[in-house]
Amino acid sequence: MKTQILVTDEYSEWFGSLDATEKKAVRRVVAMLEQMGVTLPFPYSSSLKNTSHPLRELRVKAKGTQIRVIYGFDPTRNALLLIGATKAGSKRFYEQLISLAEKIWEDFHQETP
Repeated sequence: MKTQILVTDEYSEWFGSLDATEKKAVRRVVAMLEQMGVTLPFPYSSSLKNTSHPLRELRVKAKGTQIRVIYGFDPTRNALLLIGATKAGSKRFYEQLISLAEKIWEDFHQETP
């Protein structure tokens, strides 16, 4: 059974900012998540450390660029894509991205019964 993929407004806005090659690469890994769900293995998915919620990351490569999509599974195992970013140069990349993703996760779950 396929995993249902849900997206936040923040994810949609970020995805819309990508170029065609990056979009294709992200779609490919999201399609793998849809097919494999919680069993999607490393190097395509991995758990995140130092989070207050059970968040994971999709690991995407496009044109030598490392892209990360932060997501989590709801209680019915739907995958909620929270936000994405290009991993480049910042030593605080994960700290900043996880902080934003946790806020989006919390807001989504407060709005959704």
